[in-house]
Amino acid sequence: MLRLHAEGCLLILCSRTSMSDFARVEVEDLVSDGIDWDIVWQLSRAHGVAPLVYRNLATICPKAIPSSIHQAFRRHNQANVLLNTLLARELVILIDGLAAKGIKAIPFKGVTLAQTAYGDISLRECSDIDLIVEQEVIPQARKVLWSQGYQLTSRETGKEESDEQYHFFQKRNGIVVVDLQWNMARQHFGFRLDRKEFYERLRPVGLPTRVVMGLSHEDLLILLCVHGTKHAWEQLKWICDVAELVRRRPALDWSRVLFQAEEWKCRRVVLLGLGLAQTLFDTSLPRLVLREIELDPDIVSLLGRMPKQLLKNPDQAVDESHAEALYMQMKDSCWERWKLGVELCRAETDVMTRCLPWFRYQKKLRILSNCLRPIQRIVARWILSVRMREAIVRWLQSSG
Repeated sequence: MLRLHAEGCLLILCSRTSMSDFARVEVEDLVSDGIDWDIVWQLSRAHGVAPLVYRNLATICPKAIPSSIHQAFRRHNQANVLLNTLLARELVILIDGLAAKGIKAIPFKGVTLAQTAYGDISLRECSDIDLIVEQEVIPQARKVLWSQGYQLTSRETGKEESDEQYHFFQKRNGIVVVDLQWNMARQHFGFRLDRKEFYERLRPVGLPTRVVMGLSHEDLLILLCVHGTKHAWEQLKWICDVAELVRRRPALDWSRVLFQAEEWKCRRVVLLGLGLAQTLFDTSLPRLVLREIELDPDIVSLLGRMPKQLLKNPDQAVDESHAEALYMQMKDSCWERWKLGVELCRAETDVMTRCLPWFRYQKKLRILSNCLRPIQRIVARWILSVRMREAIVRWLQSSG
């Protein structure tokens, strides 16, 4: 059972582009019962849904919003419109610049997602430009960005340029940030982005200035679910993205979504994202998808535990600090699950010691860790002895 505090309920009801009569009545009832408007404002910003929340509140109960909160929302939304307009214009310039050098770049999230899922780039908060490029063309892509007036803002040291998974650039004397990426990754998590299937199924996205080529709706849906799971669905915006994409694109090929997700070993991750959209936003899903969600006890147990900030009992919720446990629980196969479990044991992550009531493998991981520890010590001693022998041999050869 999903247990939300009043401000969390209001946020979810207002974070959508289409409001039913029932949702409108619910909003009016919540507001009349008393709402902490400062919390609503803070949560709206933290969860990236301020444009939607403000639009719906200003339509349903404008007189109930305190003037200070009203002004804060209005200023924030004006800034969002200006930034998204700038990002859309810069995206077209970058795609053209990369294409001139023979580099195919696919925009992901950002303003193309806003247009595809929301129908209006002003209704979604976007902070940067995410571009998917093939790993082997990363060095050339970086040169194009440098020529366009961008400078590298962060870099993983000790790695080849093409091995880095995220390349953050910022426009000199500007606010535009670009993220070149070929892999969606963090510790114990990885999903390849430069897949040939993405490039074969591109479709046009109409931005205010021009049409660009973006991901197919089915591929986009899968990536949204993978991205949300990577961050343990901490932001409501990511669930809203899934819900709005499904609502706005009723002709989705669900057979292909499920087949492709299985091929890419993220079927349960996709089902989790869809389950969250259905639970929070009443998203209409095919019976086949609903049945798979309902028959998966792990997914059912997680649906009422995210996003953490909106729940009455946050101690029982999932957040990004528990991400490794979520990754393990959402693996498609038992083999993949326990392969990651061994990695978690070797890395001595704290998911084995923290109290996670939703993580049903916690006790088994502790047992596995206890079994692996003696083996790890033996292997470590063996490696040490081998290195010592090699060092002695090198010393004898050099002194001889």
